[in-house]
Amino acid sequence: MEKKLPLLAVDEVKVTIITDNTIDVFMTGNNTVHRFNGSNCSIPSVITDDGLSPLIAEHGFSAMIQVKYGNKQGSVLLDTGISPCGTVHNMSTLGINVSDMQAIILSHGHMDHTMGLPCLVDKVNRPPIPLIAHPDAFLERKVIMPGGNEVNVSAPKLTSSQRNNIIMVTKPDPTLLVDNTILVSGEIDRTTDFETGFPVHYTKRNDQWENDPLILDDQCAIVNVRGQGLVVITGCCHAGVINSIRYAQALTGCHQILAVLGGFHLTGGIFEKIISPTIAELKKINPTYLMPGHCTGWSAIHQIAQAMPEAFIPTNVGTTLVFPAK
Repeated sequence: MEKKLPLLAVDEVKVTIITDNTIDVFMTGNNTVHRFNGSNCSIPSVITDDGLSPLIAEHGFSAMIQVKYGNKQGSVLLDTGISPCGTVHNMSTLGINVSDMQAIILSHGHMDHTMGLPCLVDKVNRPPIPLIAHPDAFLERKVIMPGGNEVNVSAPKLTSSQRNNIIMVTKPDPTLLVDNTILVSGEIDRTTDFETGFPVHYTKRNDQWENDPLILDDQCAIVNVRGQGLVVITGCCHAGVINSIRYAQALTGCHQILAVLGGFHLTGGIFEKIISPTIAELKKINPTYLMPGHCTGWSAIHQIAQAMPEAFIPTNVGTTLVFPAK
């Protein structure tokens, strides 16, 4: 059922990939896709003072979302990567000031989206900013691999001083940010018959580990570009990319999809069987642009590129997608 929250249309949205799994400094762009290169780097060197390249890639995700509406503008950060300071390092290289953020959003509480949070929060030198997360995001989590190996995927704990730099907003419901121009979905309705979750995932509740395949804290960010449609930015998309898009449509009452980008979680043997039905539904939805990254996986990314070549954009750390209103 459509809920039609009062998400206001914007005059422009820019989405910058701060952290992702891949980087290629020679990748070309166009008027919509602005690629990172030496000319737009605030650190014009092959190696920086900390011994790293100007931008680094890692198995994590983070994206800056900047909107313009009338004579105003605002920005939020979705996710914080997997290394302690990789996202902060990349933001510095790209000339993005941490204190310009009006909020931090966690797509869900797994380490590849949250481990950069303490370092990021330490850099906030303005009044506390909201941290938008689901109530489950800071529970202990693990994945039990088929061979029995257990991998801790929990989010980090924040110190009391770090908590002083943020305002915790934990709820399962949608949240509107930046004068109602950016929407955080909250828990996503599961309506497809093939996006059934991550069966080897577990969460600790009341000191007991329980199987938690649905990962209900998964949420996405949504922007409505005037005359163009919705831009949906996902983290890992444990809810499923089709469920996420359909829920964004239901929340806003807007069915036109301009772009979908982020992790689609189609990697590995568990999820490869749903690549084909996912692509079939993506074709029905017919987004103008698709930029799958992070946990989408090699096979799924290449199949999406082959099935929808005019929509497909290869991801790349440092890329900024620019979507103006019509």
